[in-house]
Amino acid sequence: MTQPIGFVWRRPVGIAASVLAMFAVASPADAAEKLSLGIGGDYSQYLGYADNDTNTGDFSGFDVKTDGTLTFGGMITLDNGLSVGAEVGLKAQSAGNDQIDGSMLYIENAAGRLEIGQTDTVAALMHYSAPDVGYGINDSDISDWVVNLTGGDSDSAFQSTYLYLGEDQATKINIFTPRFAGFQFGVSYLPEFERDSNAQPSGDIYSDGIALGANFVESFGETDVAIAVGYLFADKPDGVGAAGSDAEGYSFGANLTYAGFTVGGSYANTKGNPGGGTDTATSFDGDGFDIGVAYAFGDASVSVSYYQGSVEDSIAIAGDSEHKTVMLSGAYEIGPGITALGSLFHSRFEADSGADNEGWAMVTGVTLEF
Repeated sequence: MTQPIGFVWRRPVGIAASVLAMFAVASPADAAEKLSLGIGGDYSQYLGYADNDTNTGDFSGFDVKTDGTLTFGGMITLDNGLSVGAEVGLKAQSAGNDQIDGSMLYIENAAGRLEIGQTDTVAALMHYSAPDVGYGINDSDISDWVVNLTGGDSDSAFQSTYLYLGEDQATKINIFTPRFAGFQFGVSYLPEFERDSNAQPSGDIYSDGIALGANFVESFGETDVAIAVGYLFADKPDGVGAAGSDAEGYSFGANLTYAGFTVGGSYANTKGNPGGGTDTATSFDGDGFDIGVAYAFGDASVSVSYYQGSVEDSIAIAGDSEHKTVMLSGAYEIGPGITALGSLFHSRFEADSGADNEGWAMVTGVTLEF
């Protein structure tokens, strides 16, 4: 697209219409067959032991945990070069009202890509963070093993440098430019921070959200460079008190790969309230960062990474809740799409209320990608 990225701030709906017109080139040719959906995704089973040092309950011991998503998707390319596709994610484990893990329709050609539906914003999709070849240290489920007694979670920078702020894959419009000279740009418009609902926005939760994303990916000889920046903003709900605030966050991250080594890290700063801005007793205000290094040799890889984050948490209590995790991981590709992995990590969660937990966990598992 030839227009500057800043044009989306004023008229997101009009821009979506103009982009659709751009993609809908004159006299499109009909495809010979209708689009067919296939099944892909990933599925993991983990075995592990965790030792938690807290007096609020006995959370130590051995456990088995499941993670995975089945993705139903397909794409068809018309004779005019326009590609149209759809993706629907189904979680492999029952998750209450969130059994569907996103769904969207997309349209793309040489002019760029348009996505409509329930997916992450461009700020999250285009982000880079510290490398970890195992269970994952950034935006992962480490608190499934070492129990987090604070109110901080991955919607803020407390545990993740990916900008979510509670939008939870709300329905949105994403627009991506083509990549040129290593650069790609994206913009998202979110009518409302609400998922699985076709009700008209009523202003009672975060609304009129805008996300911006940009990254640079290029190879210089034997060195690969990836750099990303992101921004997310949404208006606070009508009628909230002084403790309520607009949702806002920014992030940046980078990876550098050479001779099998990858060094990387990221940072995020977040502001807002949970519940789409309605929980004004709790705050997302905080920041976090990660840093790590990985090395790949043949079918094996190892990594060591560190995450540190803080969040205001309870507004009525002075001070911030704190989180620190260090993780050592390894992985081995048994066969195409089959990876055995393991992680040893130590985490500490300190709540602004005074509750805290410190523990370590050893987790191993097998991940299938299909």
